[in-house]
Amino acid sequence: MSSSSASPADLADAIRRQAVQAGAETPAVRGADWRLATVATVNTDGTIITTDGITARRLETYRAPAVNDVIVVTVSGNGNWIAAGRMATTLDTVGTKLFARKTANTARNTTTTLADDPHLTVTVTANAVYELALTLFWTGPNAGGIKGAFAVPSGTAGRWSLYGPDVSMTAGGNTAQVRADSVGSLTTALPAGSSDTSHAMTAQPTGLVVVGGTGGSFTFQWAQNTSNASDTTLFTHSWMSLIRVA
Repeated sequence: MSSSSASPADLADAIRRQAVQAGAETPAVRGADWRLATVATVNTDGTIITTDGITARRLETYRAPAVNDVIVVTVSGNGNWIAAGRMATTLDTVGTKLFARKTANTARNTTTTLADDPHLTVTVTANAVYELALTLFWTGPNAGGIKGAFAVPSGTAGRWSLYGPDVSMTAGGNTAQVRADSVGSLTTALPAGSSDTSHAMTAQPTGLVVVGGTGGSFTFQWAQNTSNASDTTLFTHSWMSLIRVA
């Protein structure tokens, strides 16, 4: 005669399966582990909340957290979660050098409106800090000069100096006082002088770039300082470098 009741072996097997499942879901049983998670909320008390509802406390080294960060979270045996830090999502980490150089001359005349250089542009990462350096080579009419600034992602701050020949230089020569003033905005233009269309000038701008919560294109812009019908030409092999320092 058959019976619908479970056998002792079936009952034992069911208990074993439930115990395994409970152990897998209980930190006190399974011990500590780690995994990847995505940040949904950044709290003001040093914690974050992941997209799957875990509240984890940030390590001191996990600075400037942002929504959508992919992070490592780990849990202790008693169920306390820690956000260990952000995973690298690009090759742009501390020490990375972003570099752009001009591969052709660019000439502009009869304009004082800053415009993007077609070659001197890189992509910066949100919440990163970069050391900025450029070397610029150009010729142009003495009455025209040159000026430059940067187009930056929203929220980007910093300071820079053009460090080149002063606008007071005389025509026909290649010596001048150095203009070394700096400004506390990367989008504020600084001028430099030109000798004439035969004598090439050089400037070596430097600065610091502090990117906010939005990354994107970082581009050198330039124009004539005073509108002139003769070309101001920024030469091939002018270059721009940003080294990530934080």
